[in-house]
Amino acid sequence: MKITVFDHQGKKKSAWELSEKLGSVNSVLLAQALRIYESNSHQKTSRVKTRGEVNGSTRKIYRQKGTGNARHGARYAPIFVGGGIAHGPKGVRADMLILPKKMRRKALASAILLKAQNDELVGLANADKLSARTATIANLLSTIANHPKKKVLVVSKLRTDALYLGLKNIQGASLKNANLVNALDLVSADHVVLTQDALDSIMTRILGSSTPLKKTVKKADKK
Repeated sequence: MKITVFDHQGKKKSAWELSEKLGSVNSVLLAQALRIYESNSHQKTSRVKTRGEVNGSTRKIYRQKGTGNARHGARYAPIFVGGGIAHGPKGVRADMLILPKKMRRKALASAILLKAQNDELVGLANADKLSARTATIANLLSTIANHPKKKVLVVSKLRTDALYLGLKNIQGASLKNANLVNALDLVSADHVVLTQDALDSIMTRILGSSTPLKKTVKKADKK
């Protein structure tokens, strides 16, 4: 599968071909990985008070008989406004869900392939020649990723000053390190831009070996 490649000026270059070792999109595994990543991203520290923890009077709300209403004793029962909460969160962080390494790799491969199939993945060559000006980076993203109509994720192996300074003030665009990016990051973005070293790093993570870029990503033959 080939992905379109642009240089730092927004001009098309020879396409990159993804390795066949990535396999195919495993939608079931990808959905499981997204659920685990989203669950683990929550702090889970929310806490509410029970009826026994709400401060206030313990006087019987009204007499037992003769009012025509249901019998009640506590003003702070869960059915009243301002009362305690029944079965609410306790503020205790549950155990983190764990996704095994092989499943994480396959989920990342599925996310890459899914983006490539939907034409939402492009390569960026000569990223080291980029200007740090925000306007320059914004024009480039508009050309290669339809920004600002689409939320763009730029993935780079090294934090270059040009990408960092140029992207930090652009709304709807973010920068992520290739060693930290996961399937949720890729799927959440409308468009993904990969630098050459970032794609090499991701391929190394997926294939589980320090294979150089020229063996995992093949440049298409020039016509």
